[in-house]
Amino acid sequence: MLGDGRRWAARVTGAATALVLAAVGLAGPAQGAVADETYDVEIHVAGRGTVTGEGSYEAGETVELTATPARSRVWGGWTSAELGWIGARVDSFTMPAGDVVLDTTFRRQMAPLKDVYRDHFDMGNIWSGPQTYAPGSPNEATVERHYDVMTAENAMKPDQLLPNDNIDPETGDFAFDFAAADAFVDETLARGMDVHGHVLVWHGQSPARLNSGPTGGTREQARSNMERYIEQVLTHFQGRAVSWDVVNEAFVDGLEEFDPQTQDWRDFLRGGPNGGSSLWYTAYANGLNASAGESPADFLYDAFVFARTYAPEVRLVYNDFNVFQSEGKAEAIVAMAKDLNARYAANHPQDPRLLVETIGLQSHNYLNQTPAFACSDHTRLPGLSDDAAEEWRPGACSDTASVERSLQLIIEAGMTADISELDLQVWEAWNGQPEGEDRALYRDLTDPTVADRISRDEFTYWVGKITHRAELEAIQAQRFAEYFAVYKAYSTDIDRVTFWGLTDELSWRSTHNPLILNSDFSEKLGAAAVADPERWLGVRRPITDASALTETVAAAEALDLRGRTYTGTSVAEVKKALRRAEAVLVRGGSQAKVNEATSALVDAVAALELREPPRPRS
Repeated sequence: MLGDGRRWAARVTGAATALVLAAVGLAGPAQGAVADETYDVEIHVAGRGTVTGEGSYEAGETVELTATPARSRVWGGWTSAELGWIGARVDSFTMPAGDVVLDTTFRRQMAPLKDVYRDHFDMGNIWSGPQTYAPGSPNEATVERHYDVMTAENAMKPDQLLPNDNIDPETGDFAFDFAAADAFVDETLARGMDVHGHVLVWHGQSPARLNSGPTGGTREQARSNMERYIEQVLTHFQGRAVSWDVVNEAFVDGLEEFDPQTQDWRDFLRGGPNGGSSLWYTAYANGLNASAGESPADFLYDAFVFARTYAPEVRLVYNDFNVFQSEGKAEAIVAMAKDLNARYAANHPQDPRLLVETIGLQSHNYLNQTPAFACSDHTRLPGLSDDAAEEWRPGACSDTASVERSLQLIIEAGMTADISELDLQVWEAWNGQPEGEDRALYRDLTDPTVADRISRDEFTYWVGKITHRAELEAIQAQRFAEYFAVYKAYSTDIDRVTFWGLTDELSWRSTHNPLILNSDFSEKLGAAAVADPERWLGVRRPITDASALTETVAAAEALDLRGRTYTGTSVAEVKKALRRAEAVLVRGGSQAKVNEATSALVDAVAALELREPPRPRS
């Protein structure tokens, strides 16, 4: 590292040289004898890696920089007060007329997410086309390293499997095109990953002839088409998908309040009295028999029943966005699922499973409106939730609109959850991104050329809160850490967490910088936060979901373990497992240890043997 001593030496050496030249009569005019002034680049390094670029430079020179991380380390970019950089990922700059200090970090590479969360839930991402699995590409390497379940971004949607022109306009006959979907599914399975199917019934990206016009515009036609479609799709993919989004986005947007005691969820479906548009709803309204109790909303029940009929081995999911609206959209969705499940149980008493087994929280979330935590009255993470925090600050919470509170509603209704399309957008809703919606204008958050680009037109949320857009990277990482802390705390009831894209630039909302990798696949701070939320949040013990263990311990403690009801040997096994379980609850441990203690106690209780009644005296 360079310091004042080196600068002083360089300038003294230049002056001495001028004096020598003058003494022997070789010096020119006095002003030409002074050496050009140079300035120093000083680099401070934290972590394991090597850098180049230190030295003395004249103003206007190009300074070439390199940063090479050691094995299993990643580079965190350059930070410099003199250059106005925070985490800039550049390889050169023009030397100013002054010294420059650069700070850089090399931090530990994030662990494979599928390994980090192996005992909690599956980790997933999306297939956007052949480029996702292109041999030798960073796309392929990222998928291979981090994910164990994949969803097709588009290839398994109705308009891809059955384009509108592939439905005969007169006979209504179907001609499926499974080529792209088969390529995705086959290669995913060949790579040892699972497939989640997305989606069977949706108002968007669906062929119009399926549920409108002369081939599908009546209730009878639409219902018949739906059954044919679901039967053929699920039969085609039989045994190749572990779960399916059966119905997608059936509810209206902006539903912030819903009271299941006084309101009917059917009134808030798209196409109903509260707005929105859905050809499924419209078709099911055309020709219904109201006196027989029929409703346009019946398309949801039919879709799930058909899916259960033709793929009984598959986990069935209802998927929607803004499910974080705990007192509104989430309540309406839960009310719908409970009604459908009760109806199915009455009609199919032989099937013990719920019809709607999982609610998918799409989680296309915005940093300034989607807190992770419920507040103090409801949260399982009181040390992290802060009732007084502003919506963008650490610990932000809400009982009316938060991820945690909505998860609680779903779990209390007996269902599991998927985090199905996760991204965290840093700018304001929809049109608030400074780059606009043109992907060609995308810039990484740490790009120094757009450091002050934090607002646009009327979208000024971050003005006065930040001064440099790179600050958002740490704010976003904090929220990602909070999300995964919540997911871990409820992991017993979460099946899957899927990111909706590999990098910011590849995202459907690219100019919102919503994911955990930069455009060059380098790790943002969010990657470190996701891979180790405890470390980011300063939590010393692993965050686990011990709810099932707590319930199992309570049930075991309520048993008669005095040896009067059950045999001594089986009672001893229960007591042994109970002691271990109680120790885990007190001392903590990994999720694997929690799961193991739960399983062992459940097995011991199930193995209890009744004592034989005493024989009557003769």
